Amino acid sequence: MERIKGKVGEDIALEYLLERGLKMRERNWRCGHLEIDLIMEDERFIHIVEVKSRSYPYLVSPADSVDKTKQRHLFRAASAYAKRYRIKKEIIFDIVSVTYIEHEYNIEYLEGAIIPLYI
Repeated sequence: MERIKGKVGEDIALEYLLERGLKMRERNWRCGHLEIDLIMEDERFIHIVEVKSRSYPYLVSPADSVDKTKQRHLFRAASAYAKRYRIKKEIIFDIVSVTYIEHEYNIEYLEGAIIPLYI
């Protein structure tokens, strides 16, 4: 059930970002055991997007559940992606939070939510 909810959350997040003019470069991009949910692009940036889905009520908000370990994994995966594809644009790290409340959902897009200490 959680895997299905996560996939649906990614579908919702992808549609949301596409509607805002971003273009998808990759979905569920893997480098070894590291994974990036969505890699999007606009005129200025490559967006590394972590999608978090939760059902209401929850103890920790979806965005707050992106802990330091997950952030380090995202930074390493983004670095590998940038190197492999010779990315020249600035990379920023976003979070899309999809919260399910009964049969509806709420989306929160946090552009630049994660600030890398290093890549």
